[in-house]
Order: sequence, then C-alpha cells, then structure tokens
Amino acid sequence: MHLAFFLFQGKKLLVIGTTSQVSFLDSVDVCDAFSVTYQVPKLKTEDAKKVLEQLKVFSEDNVDAAAKALNDMPIKKLYMLIEMAAQGEHGGAAEAIYSGREKIKISHFYDCLQDIVRY
Repeated sequence: MHLAFFLFQGKKLLVIGTTSQVSFLDSVDVCDAFSVTYQVPKLKTEDAKKVLEQLKVFSEDNVDAAAKALNDMPIKKLYMLIEMAAQGEHGGAAEAIYSGREKIKISHFYDCLQDIVRY
C-alpha cells in the first residue's frame, strides 16, 4: 500500500490517498499530483497487536488471538475489518464498541475476517 500527500501551495489542505495499485496511478499520472509518497509495509503480528490495543475494541483476552489471525494485513484492510466487526452480528453495535461499553466478539471478528480474505 502507498500513502500519498497532496499540499496546495499557500493553502492548509492535506489530501491523503491510499492504494495498492500504485503502478496504475503512476501510469495515468495521478502520482505526480502528490508532493510526497510513502510505501507502507503490511503489519506484522506485533504491530497489529499494538494497533488493536490502542483501539480498545477487544477484551484483553482476545487481542493476541485477533492479531495472530491477521497474517500480515495492510493497515487499511485492518481498519475496514474492525469497522465491519464493530457493527456486530446484527448491525448497529459500533457506538457501543467504540465507546467502550461493549467489545467485539472474537467469533464475529473471525467471521468478518473470512469475508475480507476472500478478496
């Protein structure tokens, strides 16, 4: 995945773009519009664990298992997965998850992960 930053001269606007298809964007000259680009490596298990600990969406007992299941996932995909899992099995649970009143159930997380890794 690549991150790209675009700054307008004299303006305080920051545009961040992410892609796993940098060669396509380069071929259509989109990359040239950005001031800076970075290649961001996939998260190793220990890095994913740090992200999950900071998000505080899992019980402490489930953080290690969730991090190990990610298997070198890009951070963009990790955030999409967490958002899917935070919705809950029946939807609408995200507010309770993000406020800390509830935690993501590890079994539901694994179900969402299976949906993500198919693509």
